[in-house]
Amino acid sequence: MKTRKWPALCLAILTMCMGACQDWGQMDPPAGNQKYPKLEQVLKMTFEEEEFDPESLNYYAYEGGNIAEIEDDKVHGKVLHLLDGYARMFNPLNSVEVQNGVSLTFWVKQAVRIDEETEEQLEPDLVGALFSFQNSNGTQRMFLTANGWLKYEGVDGEYEVNNPEANKVSQNPLLLPAGEWHYMAITIRNDGYSIYVDGKQRIDKMVEQSDFDFGKIVQFMAGTSYLYIGNGSDSPTQEMWIDDITIYRNQITDIQCQTPNIGSEEGAFEYLVGTPIITVGAADNSAAWWTAFSNYFRIPANGSMKFKFINHTNGKNNWNNWCFALCTDDERGGTDYAEYFLIRSDLYGWGDSYASGTWTSEGYDNWDTFRADMEGAEVTVTVQRNGATVSVEAVAKAINGNVYKEAFTTTCGDGTQVVRAFFVVDGAHIVFDTEETSALTTVPLTKNTIGAEDCSTAWWTEFSDYFQIFAGQNLHLEFENHTNGVGNWNNWNLSLCTDAERGGSDYAEYFVIRSDLYGWGESYASGTWSSEGYGDWNAFRADMEGAKVTIDIQRNGATVTTTAVATAKNGNVYKETFVTDCGDGSQTIRAFLIVDGAHLKMNHSNCYLYIPLFK
Repeated sequence: MKTRKWPALCLAILTMCMGACQDWGQMDPPAGNQKYPKLEQVLKMTFEEEEFDPESLNYYAYEGGNIAEIEDDKVHGKVLHLLDGYARMFNPLNSVEVQNGVSLTFWVKQAVRIDEETEEQLEPDLVGALFSFQNSNGTQRMFLTANGWLKYEGVDGEYEVNNPEANKVSQNPLLLPAGEWHYMAITIRNDGYSIYVDGKQRIDKMVEQSDFDFGKIVQFMAGTSYLYIGNGSDSPTQEMWIDDITIYRNQITDIQCQTPNIGSEEGAFEYLVGTPIITVGAADNSAAWWTAFSNYFRIPANGSMKFKFINHTNGKNNWNNWCFALCTDDERGGTDYAEYFLIRSDLYGWGDSYASGTWTSEGYDNWDTFRADMEGAEVTVTVQRNGATVSVEAVAKAINGNVYKEAFTTTCGDGTQVVRAFFVVDGAHIVFDTEETSALTTVPLTKNTIGAEDCSTAWWTEFSDYFQIFAGQNLHLEFENHTNGVGNWNNWNLSLCTDAERGGSDYAEYFVIRSDLYGWGESYASGTWSSEGYGDWNAFRADMEGAKVTIDIQRNGATVTTTAVATAKNGNVYKETFVTDCGDGSQTIRAFLIVDGAHLKMNHSNCYLYIPLFK
C-alpha cells in the first residue's frame, strides 16, 4: 500500500488540470506520409531555482517514507532526491505528435544500500521503476528499471523483457553501479528499445512485429496522462537522485546518447580532449616521429569533422608533413587503444583497417614539386562516418595555386562506437584554423527542391524543412538558386524564428532576410549589414540564375551572424553578412528557407550543424 502526501500547491494543480488530460494520443503516420523525424525536445527539466517551477511536479511518499524533494548536490547543484518517495507530472508528450519513437535522457544516482545486520552492501535496486508512463487510474502502465526491465500493460496487449526474476544471471545487466552519477539515454522505437549508460550502448532490443508491435508502446507513451519519476513497478523504488531530464518526441542520435559535460547545454559531447593545441610540432620543423600530437578529437557514430590548418615542412621527404590517425576511444598506450588506420599526406598509411581501404587522388604528379608546395599549404581534412564506413578527404592548396587531393575510405568497427582522431607530425608542424575546425552533424532533408521548377511559386507558400539550431551550434546550408529574374527579391529568402511551428502560438520571427540586402522582423532593426560584390542589380538578377549559394548561421551567445555567399556561373561572387541579437542566446531557434518567384535545389551532403572544436 502507498501513502500519498500532497503539498497544497500540487493538489490545486491536479484539481485544475485533471479534466484536461487524455489517456491516448496520436502518433505520426508511417514514414512516407509527409512526416519526417526531426529531433525535438518536449521537456528540458533541471532543478535549479531560476529554471525549475516546483509546481510542475506532484510529490509523494511511499508508506513510512518521505516526500521527494529538491536538494543540493556538490556535483550537479539542485537535484531531485527520492528517499522512499516519488514524483509525478502531466505527460509532456500529450501536447505534440510523436514521430518514430520517444526518447529520454537524464542523470541518475542510486544510493548504496547496506544490510544493517551483516553490514554488507546490498545489490542495486533492479525492480523499482526509474520512470513510468501511466493512465489516470494506474490500470495501464509502461515502466523501465535500472537493469533495463521494460514492462507494458495496456488495453491492446502486454509485453515485458529483462524481468529480474526471470533469469538471475543473464537478465540482470548491471547498468547502474550504486553510489555514483550515471548518464542514461533511452529510446523506445516502433521496433524495440535501446539504452545507453555513460555513453556506451548496454541494451539494443529488436522486437519483430509478429512478436509484439512496439508501436503500441510508443503510442501509449505519447498519449497517456502521467509521467512518474521513481514509481511504476509493483515494488517501491529505493533511494535515488535524478537530474537534467530531457524528453524528445522521436529517436535521439548518438550525440544525445554520449555523456555530456555536467552543466553544459543540450547536445553537449566531449569532442575535444584536453586543453586546445593550436600548433602541433616545433615551429622549426624539428619534431621527430611520434613525439608531437594534436588533441584527441572524439567522433560519435555517424558524426563528421572538418579540420583546417596551415602545413609547414622541412621539405626533405614526402612524409615530412601532416599525418592523420583514427583509433579507438582510448589514450595512446591504453589497454583498449588500437589504431584503425594512420594515413599521410603522400598517399601512404597502415593500421588494422588500412589494407581493406581504397585510395583515390588528384594532382600528385611530381614529388619534388609536392615537397616544395606543401610548405605553407592550406589543408582541409574532412572525416565522415556512415555506419561502419569511414571516409577521409584531404585537400591541400599550395601558395602557388597547385592542389593535391586525396581520399581514403575503409571500414572501422561496427559503426556504433565513438572513435578518436588525432594528427601527428614528422619533420613538420601544423597550425589549426580555430574558426573552421568543427564537428559536423548532417541534418536530414525531406525536401530536396523548394518551389516549383518553373519559378512560379508565390510568396509564403513553399518552405524548406525547419532546421533546429541548439545554443552553441551553427548551421551551414548549400543549395543551387534558380529565379524568374523579374525582381531582386525573386531568389532565396531566410527566416530565423523561435522553436515553434509557423502560425503556432509561440511562433515569432527574429528576422527574415533576402539575397538582395533587405529584411524585416523583431531583431532586424537593431542589426547591421555588410556586403561585397553588389553594385549592378541587372547583373545580379541574371547572375542569380543557377548560382551556388552557401549560408552560414553562427551563434555566439545572443549574437547571430548570418553570412550568405552566392557564386554565379560566370564566377561573380555576391556576399552578404547580417549581424543581430536574437533572444538571450540560450534558447533553441529554427531556420527555414522561403522562395518567391524562385526555386532552390538543396545540396543534401552539405547541409549540417557544426560546433567549433576550439572554443
